[in-house]
Amino acid sequence: MRFLFAVLLSLLLSPLATAPVLARVSPPAESSGGSQEGGRSNRILTLFNLAGSEDEDEVEVEDNDDPRAFTMPTVVAPLSRDGRLTGYAYVQLRVRFADGQNIWDAREAAHYALDAAVRASFRHSISNEDGSGLDNELAVQVWETALREHYGQRAIDHVEIRQADTRILRR
Repeated sequence: MRFLFAVLLSLLLSPLATAPVLARVSPPAESSGGSQEGGRSNRILTLFNLAGSEDEDEVEVEDNDDPRAFTMPTVVAPLSRDGRLTGYAYVQLRVRFADGQNIWDAREAAHYALDAAVRASFRHSISNEDGSGLDNELAVQVWETALREHYGQRAIDHVEIRQADTRILRR
């Protein structure tokens, strides 16, 4: 009796198991990106400003030989004007440590230093007046202060911006 019940149940459920596999799913409806009434859509345009030149690449090759320096992971800093977000800057920092400091311990703790640099860039506005780019001098000063607080006042010789990429939000 149990065997007969199991066979009947399997015959009943087998078509249901293959139904999702055989079902045809229609693709999502194409839209024009706007509302049905033709009003403004909820879209943001992101523009790219890639900085860099061949001269900067030559300088980087020269400085890569310095055993006391390393490039931190990319710092993401907000850009703003009048307290409103205008975009983000993606910045690579090159940190040179003072003589007598253990560079390997600093590299192992780079993720904590990155956190300190990102937090500092959110606390202090480091964008230029119109919010379209990074104020390089102010940014280096803010990040150097944050990294000195993290690693120690005498640990860092200097900090420099290696490469910066800004992405501006337009509405």
